[in-house]
Amino acid sequence: MSAKRLTAVLGILFWAFMQVLPASGQDPSRTDLAARFDAIAESFIATQQVPGAIGAIVVGDEVILRGWGFADREAGTQAGPDDVRFEIGSISKLFTWFAVMMLVEEGRLDLRADVSGYLAETPVRGDGPLTLAQLMSHRPGFEDTYALFDPAIGALPRPQALAVSAPAQVFPRGQVTAYSNWGVALAGQIVEDVAGVPFEDFLQARILDPLGMTDTTYSEATARPDQPPLSRSYRVQGGIAHPAFRVDVGSFGPAGSMASTAADMARFLRFLLSDGAVDGTRLLARETMSRMQMRLFDDLAGASDMAHGFQSRPMFGTMVYGHAGGLNEFVSNLVFIPELGVGVFVSQNGGAGASLPFIGPDLILAQLAAEAGLSHAAPRSMPDAGARAAEVAGRYLINRRAFSGPMQALSPQITVQALPDGAILAPSMRLGALVRHEPIGPDLWQEPHGERIMAIRDDAGRVVRLMDGMGFTTYERARPATDPMLAAAGFGLSALLALTTLLGLIWRHGLKGGSRMGTLAAGLSVAAAGVVWLLVIAVGLAVLSAMQLGMEFMIDQPQPTLIAVLLLADALAVLAVAVLLSLAIVWRAPGWSLGRRLHYSALALVLAATGALFLHWGLAFGGMG
Repeated sequence: MSAKRLTAVLGILFWAFMQVLPASGQDPSRTDLAARFDAIAESFIATQQVPGAIGAIVVGDEVILRGWGFADREAGTQAGPDDVRFEIGSISKLFTWFAVMMLVEEGRLDLRADVSGYLAETPVRGDGPLTLAQLMSHRPGFEDTYALFDPAIGALPRPQALAVSAPAQVFPRGQVTAYSNWGVALAGQIVEDVAGVPFEDFLQARILDPLGMTDTTYSEATARPDQPPLSRSYRVQGGIAHPAFRVDVGSFGPAGSMASTAADMARFLRFLLSDGAVDGTRLLARETMSRMQMRLFDDLAGASDMAHGFQSRPMFGTMVYGHAGGLNEFVSNLVFIPELGVGVFVSQNGGAGASLPFIGPDLILAQLAAEAGLSHAAPRSMPDAGARAAEVAGRYLINRRAFSGPMQALSPQITVQALPDGAILAPSMRLGALVRHEPIGPDLWQEPHGERIMAIRDDAGRVVRLMDGMGFTTYERARPATDPMLAAAGFGLSALLALTTLLGLIWRHGLKGGSRMGTLAAGLSVAAAGVVWLLVIAVGLAVLSAMQLGMEFMIDQPQPTLIAVLLLADALAVLAVAVLLSLAIVWRAPGWSLGRRLHYSALALVLAATGALFLHWGLAFGGMG
């Protein structure tokens, strides 16, 4: 979202929000809060073309339930708070962690023990023991994997699915926060192996039934006829809502397959805000509930991180817990503040943006926190603020990424800019825009809405990593070996030299190699130049296809445009070697000018470098690893 569009959206939202604020000194009634909730939702629904949404607010014993827009646009079915289910994506993970903690309470699991001792038949890749504490904190050290979205793998029994899709270990255990869906699915298998019953049966009998979450489903395969239907979801493009492509994550369900209603999620919020018991039914001990709000690693004090599977974000002068999720164009978010006894849940079934679930709940919490006398940490004046900002400036790669295969070249990046006064310009993960962050402590910055960024240093004191304001992943400073921009730059230079090679062919009215071998070398350069520009076209078509299909482009494989890109990258790598070897011919061939020989040499060297980078990034022949 552009800065101007963001400002306009927030301006409209602020106006709508202010129209329903109670007068100063008044306690907000349930009606006031419900009106604020409606104003926020309706503003985002209008500005971001959200087809439908559901929501819930819990404040002490009060519950506010809402549905907005449509669950099915074609049928004209309204989205209600208790008559339709929305997929909650990765919020499902919280249920997996509660299952783990139930077994911990029973003495059947130890968060610090090697999980290999609990698994009946699932191997774990990597060096050193892997613990549930690391899995809950998203610090298992694994690369990201898209196998979660492969229906063929998801259809396998979970032990086989986990084995087939096992990601490589790329970080030391416990040191780097990097979100891992696979790790949570592994935790679900641990619950199943230790409890001796299928994970979904444990979930239903031990959590959903006791909480009275009668309309919540583990997956569509387990949905009952008497439960509310699943909402349709939509991919909004060009102002038009298209029915979304849907994938069933199957055996990876513990990481994100659940669907629920606003009413059921309100019951879940009441449980999260309780001491472990709701309506006389106790699921966990009071001590366990308190323990789950504590972090299992203490190296990011002051910043966001994970706490026993919850996102733990210092905001509004307190700690905000929760989890977000997105699947099949559904985007959901659940947040709560135990200190105040308040929580919010929102889910939408599509849209041109995700501000409703990500910004809306925080706006509600911000107001409730302010009414309770809480406020953000104030900016601090520090003598070395400018130097620290300069140290953190640069480009960073998200650590939730593939480290092998062609997907590694698509790693999202962020750029941090230093300002002279010690502030930084950095992306806000919720707003999706570059925002000024003020220093509030050494290596710690905060934007106006309370989202924080922390710089993480190595033993030598160098800034090597950032923790963003969401808490579930870090960003690694880009280095030559990890920077996909080098491959992009090499490809760009290859395209330029390829273009001049093709123009030279036209200008000379043919290959004009001066000899049989010289003509062969000239032909190789023209062939390579042609492949380069075919690859440019294929990349453009792949980008357009990805923009049109959204997540479907990643899930519904094989995509013809992506296959074309990879095949052409293979061809380019081969031709790059041939052109490089032909340099010996070119420099001996008669009739070649010095300028032409130098141009050919530049093309050969740049193609060779680009081919090597394509191999390094897995774009050609699957990479070197």
